[in-house]
Amino acid sequence: MSAQAQESKLREGLAKLALSLSDGQIAALESYTAQVLEFNKGYNLMKAENRSEFEVNHILDSLAACQAIESLAKEISASGKEVRIGDIGSGGGCPGIPLAVAFPQYTFTLVERMEKRCAFLEQVVRSLNLKNAKVLCLQADKVKPESFSIEVFRAFHPFDTKITKLLLGMLCKGGYIAAYKARSEKITAEMEAISFMVPSYKKIALTVPFLEDHERNLVVIQK
Repeated sequence: MSAQAQESKLREGLAKLALSLSDGQIAALESYTAQVLEFNKGYNLMKAENRSEFEVNHILDSLAACQAIESLAKEISASGKEVRIGDIGSGGGCPGIPLAVAFPQYTFTLVERMEKRCAFLEQVVRSLNLKNAKVLCLQADKVKPESFSIEVFRAFHPFDTKITKLLLGMLCKGGYIAAYKARSEKITAEMEAISFMVPSYKKIALTVPFLEDHERNLVVIQK
């Protein structure tokens, strides 16, 4: 596939998500893609064989929750609190980096424990000049309590008692956890197991461009 065709897939996907990003923001997402694919050659950072696969499975997947996350952020902001978003177990930077590109008005902290991944994330943040993002190279259980008003993650960990306690501890009172998840039946099983800690939650169906036949959901929990 030519570079032009691959670029048009990203732009088409953004249009399907009704996201109006500037040429500069799109260029940042393209640069991030190129850096991940280059890093992948020596260190299998994220599962992607080529640019198109990465843009669909990781970037567009991350941005599919933009509307829901912006709604949560506006709610936090309306209550007079600062919007501080933590990407927990950031890994290669999804969803945190695509979201930070899309939302320059909010601050993002990419929480990652592995030093090699942290070095990569710091390189990306510098190269993209993401002034609203920083990397915290730390185990999640060492993060200061109530650090974030919103926590996002894609492949951090299934909800269980230990992880839920950890996530709630890092979250400000009234804040939100927004977890990218797949099948509804798996979500139901996870949430039933922690119902004594999380009596209610919201499940928002997501549609990822070019992956419309894959079930994706955002699980939202308020502290």
